[in-house]
Amino acid sequence: MPENRAELERFLPQSLLKRINAPLGEATGLPNPTYTSAEFFALEQRYVFRRTWVLAGFVHDVSEPGDVVPVEVAGIPLLMVRDQDGEVRVFQNVCRHRGSRLVEHPCKNRQSIVCPYHAWSYGLDGRMQRRPHFHGGDKHDVITAEQQVGGLIPVRAEVWHHWILVNIDGNAVPLAEYFRFMDDKLAGYDFDAAVHAGTLEFTVEANWKLTHENFIEPYHVFAAHPRLSAFVPMRKRQASQITGHLMWNYYRFKSAEEGRGLGLPHFPNLNEELSMQGIWFTVFPSFGIEVYPDHIALFHVNPIAPDKSVEKVVVYLVGEAATATQYRQGRKAVLDMWQELNGEDVGLLEALQKGRAAPGFDGGMLSPYWDEAPRHFARLLAETMTAECGNSPLSL
Repeated sequence: MPENRAELERFLPQSLLKRINAPLGEATGLPNPTYTSAEFFALEQRYVFRRTWVLAGFVHDVSEPGDVVPVEVAGIPLLMVRDQDGEVRVFQNVCRHRGSRLVEHPCKNRQSIVCPYHAWSYGLDGRMQRRPHFHGGDKHDVITAEQQVGGLIPVRAEVWHHWILVNIDGNAVPLAEYFRFMDDKLAGYDFDAAVHAGTLEFTVEANWKLTHENFIEPYHVFAAHPRLSAFVPMRKRQASQITGHLMWNYYRFKSAEEGRGLGLPHFPNLNEELSMQGIWFTVFPSFGIEVYPDHIALFHVNPIAPDKSVEKVVVYLVGEAATATQYRQGRKAVLDMWQELNGEDVGLLEALQKGRAAPGFDGGMLSPYWDEAPRHFARLLAETMTAECGNSPLSL
């Protein structure tokens, strides 16, 4: 962890912070080392992703009591669990004895979680249950509920519709407060009607921030996405908006097409406006979602290394459209659309990462119309990193 501002300024010098906050046409983005440095990547994992609300996984992965799924968030191994009462819980995936990872692969119908090293067992509520031969051969230690000895380490977790979010340090504002603006904007959509229909995965040789900066920036659509540009041309698009820690945008279209509103059931009771609209949000640092009249696409980027990320586009359709044979073609159209769209971005993201090796690049020259959201993303990252140094945030 950077212990003082002087250490942090190796990556985010005061001169850069002033340029980030300059009038947009004169402003700049983040410097190359914030996309390439292993040290800065570790700081992000520890002091951004562990201090905010981030996606851990999906409700459909732990749909039944006894489901246990290992995941990694901010470099920490976690366990998502559906306990016998149907509650979703998240724990650190580590035994309290010698620190062994408890679960390596998703599993079902578990009554307990058993360490592979010495067979210590834990209930799905995290409580320690049994320590075999703990006091010597055949001298087992059976833990009663009243004893509450050394259970699994819980992680603060909440379910938002179909998604499990965690705040590892436990100090973030309530999730309902963090997501309130987005909730209000999405009030017309019945997310309870949505069902998981498919997941697309992309390995990208690029820093995680580049994927989000790309997602919130519509300027590249005309050059990178011919089908999307034809669907809504640039003259009908607007710059992305910012509201606190959210970046968001929407567009209206004159007519639906396969993959975007045509051939599948729409969310129930949509008004005319929402029936011809696409809207998306990025909640800093990494929660992304896009909603159409007939589907939801959850956009998740898992940082692997400074120059490597794994993107997932997780698609939800309305009711039986997610599984019924009669909707197979429409379902395929939605997944194909997202496969095409994200596939068009992958090479561009990797080109952006390669460009960070050019020492003459100093954060870029930003469009005074289109680039407020990417600049705001840079500002949020700088403010968050600074705040975690044990000092008051740098003035941007």
